[in-house]
Amino acid sequence: MGKNESSEIKRTPIREAVKLRLWGMAAGRCEICNKLLYLDSHYGDDANFAENAHIHAVGKTGPRHADDMTQDEINNIDNLMLLCAEHHHLIDTKPENYLSDFLIVQKKAHEDRIRRLTEIQDADSCKMVTFFSNIDNVDVFNAASVLRRATVKCGLYPKQDDPIELHNGLVTKYIPSKDIMQFQAAELEGQVKQYFGSIVKKEDVVALFALAPQPLLFKLGYLLCDQLNVRVFQCHREGDKWAWPDDQSTVDFQIHQSKADSETAVALVIDLSAEIIDQRIENTLGEKCTIYHLTIPEPNRVFVKNPQIQDSFVRTFRLAMERIKNDNPKAKEICLFPAMPASLAVRAGMDIMPKVDLPVKIYDQLSQKNSFEETITIGG
Repeated sequence: MGKNESSEIKRTPIREAVKLRLWGMAAGRCEICNKLLYLDSHYGDDANFAENAHIHAVGKTGPRHADDMTQDEINNIDNLMLLCAEHHHLIDTKPENYLSDFLIVQKKAHEDRIRRLTEIQDADSCKMVTFFSNIDNVDVFNAASVLRRATVKCGLYPKQDDPIELHNGLVTKYIPSKDIMQFQAAELEGQVKQYFGSIVKKEDVVALFALAPQPLLFKLGYLLCDQLNVRVFQCHREGDKWAWPDDQSTVDFQIHQSKADSETAVALVIDLSAEIIDQRIENTLGEKCTIYHLTIPEPNRVFVKNPQIQDSFVRTFRLAMERIKNDNPKAKEICLFPAMPASLAVRAGMDIMPKVDLPVKIYDQLSQKNSFEETITIGG
């Protein structure tokens, strides 16, 4: 910056009130990279690393200078960004890459995010809980920052930096075996008993992130039940992995009976992610069976795009459970065959009522064969 420009800055200093307001609006973070500007990242020492950067420069030859702006407008908070030294240097040495319109959008996005976060009340706090199990021999893991971002987007803020991991220390490798599945379900029950009631209180809001074989997801939901305030998040294939997209679409859940050949062998097929044909159920239970389907017009894996879809599914699941019980008074249990998004498996488990519903025996495809095998039973 030239000598004349330097003296011009000195003649028109930024008022202290403007500096303080900018610091507060940016929450002491760089408005480009979100870096803390009052704490050294290496040694942890307190210091002020913030720099007040102009979107439109003070000097006439400076980056992004606007000739029609007065000195008061140039030093107004609307023309200022709180930046770290690295990004202040970057935007001023390469102004052709960092135009004023881009910086204005960046400033607004950062300050709007800070305002939204600080408006969240303590009543909207939550505890993040995860349960991840190995599926198809692919390890499941997620950064805590991704989970925090998802909770914040839906109007909650986490009470802890890292989630409570129900899978921590458990055998999570997916092994196609009924005995192993039952062992893992018992381990999960032990973890829930350990954490809920001691670390997670009944009055806490729980933000739950879970990916596991579907019998274990049903078991997890059943253990948590519907008496706790649990928000179940869905893992998405596109966009932000766990955050709910801005999508208010609805889904038409349907119940229909496809076969009625038994008063005792009764199956509920939840074919939401993919269609399950009756022949596969008959191969498992025998030809003499009664089959109900809870499905959607075009089964797929990506339709759970907001919590209202989860609520709609639970209402339909409740109707299905009551209809099956009323239609089949001699049935002792419901044989469940699920192909459904993970969050809905958890929500279904939460809705199963042990003193009201028939026991639910869950079947899963435990091998590469196109057949189902019994895993665990919940309820009853």
